[in-house]
Amino acid sequence: MHLKNPIRTKWTVIGLIISLCIPTMAMGKEPAGSSSSTNQIMNLVESSEAMSIPNAHNLLSIPMSVPQEQSLLTGKGHILESNKSQNRFEQNAVQFVSNMEASNYKQALKLSSQALKKSISEQWLEIYWTTLKQQLQPQAGSFIGFGGVEVKESNRVHTNVEVELQFEKATVPFTLRLDKNKKVDDFLLNTSMGPVASDPVYSNRNSFTEKDVVIGKGDFALPGTLSIPKGEGPFPAVVLVQGSGASDKDETAYALKPFRDLAHGLASKGIAVLRYNKRTFEHTVKTTADQNHTVDKETTDDAILATRLLEKEAKIDDVQIYILGHSQGGMMVPQMINQDKRQNIAGAIIMGGPARTIQDVVLDQFEYLLSIGQITPEDYEFFTAQFEMLNDPDFSGENPPEEFQLGQAMFWDSINDIEAAEMAKEQNEPLLIIQGERDYQVVSDIEIPIWKEELSHRDNVEYRLYQKLNHFFTEGEGDISTPFEYLSPANIPEYVINDIAEWVKSKPDKSE
Repeated sequence: MHLKNPIRTKWTVIGLIISLCIPTMAMGKEPAGSSSSTNQIMNLVESSEAMSIPNAHNLLSIPMSVPQEQSLLTGKGHILESNKSQNRFEQNAVQFVSNMEASNYKQALKLSSQALKKSISEQWLEIYWTTLKQQLQPQAGSFIGFGGVEVKESNRVHTNVEVELQFEKATVPFTLRLDKNKKVDDFLLNTSMGPVASDPVYSNRNSFTEKDVVIGKGDFALPGTLSIPKGEGPFPAVVLVQGSGASDKDETAYALKPFRDLAHGLASKGIAVLRYNKRTFEHTVKTTADQNHTVDKETTDDAILATRLLEKEAKIDDVQIYILGHSQGGMMVPQMINQDKRQNIAGAIIMGGPARTIQDVVLDQFEYLLSIGQITPEDYEFFTAQFEMLNDPDFSGENPPEEFQLGQAMFWDSINDIEAAEMAKEQNEPLLIIQGERDYQVVSDIEIPIWKEELSHRDNVEYRLYQKLNHFFTEGEGDISTPFEYLSPANIPEYVINDIAEWVKSKPDKSE
């Protein structure tokens, strides 16, 4: 995509402000015309990586591309005519968006899966589609119609069809996820942009194979990839668990693909790796529509299901299954261990994971971003006031304060008391805690001393600090990183891969 610099800068900075967080919106069952319902859907439209910005603070710009030629438009007027040569997935995707543009929401709903119908209604679709165009209009101009349509990817859960939304000044890709019955099961605006890092040089694709897998089943099944070293095995295995936001299996963050780097790097060194699309990425609408969405639904439950899948793999050593959690995923590692009823998690790597509560960490982020001029004092005051509500012992997800605007209150209620280091005190599974010293999102000088103090009585916890690395474990210059580093394609350095591989291969035993 080609972005005007002011738009790109604004979107990037605000999008990174709360990158540890997942303030998704609970789009409940309010009447379609209510301001609450409208504002909730507006937050979904404005969101990027499932980070919703309150309507009163319309800070997040949707990344967009300027079409080079208006001849890219197809169809007549606003309605895209389906080409007979298109496959059924493309045809149904085209018909779905065409029905919405024609205000035929009843027919659009008929093209939806049973799972999606549990979450949305005709009125919901009307508000969503109207709001989407309204929110894009200030920067993209008036909606013109639809451009190209293409199947972008097929996995074992969804076939993803991209339909171009054509505005006067921009083209915005819109992704529809269709199930095996060719019904629309979910959808989202595609906010990817710019070049991304290529496969790292230490990736030896001749030394491992990859196969598609499915984590879980039912309405929230997740597509994943299992990278397996060549040879007889059995091999130790690592499950990769993303941080906050709507992350794909590579944990793609702007120009970075850290989980791709980890998977290919570790598989090249004889360690199997399982990675998968996060629930908030693969099932965006259904997740945001769940008024009872919690951090366990988003992170913990799926990670444990991933370990169950590995137990059944012939080439995997089922007593050597490890979790690697990054950022919020690292913070949730002790919760995963607590809820692993079969106790098959042999140990874990916590990668840039907070020791404190998430709101305390994010409040520090706001203070830093204000100090370098990346948010305004007004925005700082708004967001700090919002996050400070979570520190109120009387905060209730079922009955949040009227002024609370960070999205699904039940989610925040499920996560705001989690203190990972405190939780890990009574556990026995070996830990490797790794941290970039230039990380501004999870500050090593604050978090590592807490980890060490809380776990000082344990002899099976190791630490690695990396002087040049930021939150996504890519190198940079200066004492502390900035959000803009994530726009530069880079790989996780091989020395990080080596440290993780060495720790896993040492086969640390669970403490008695």
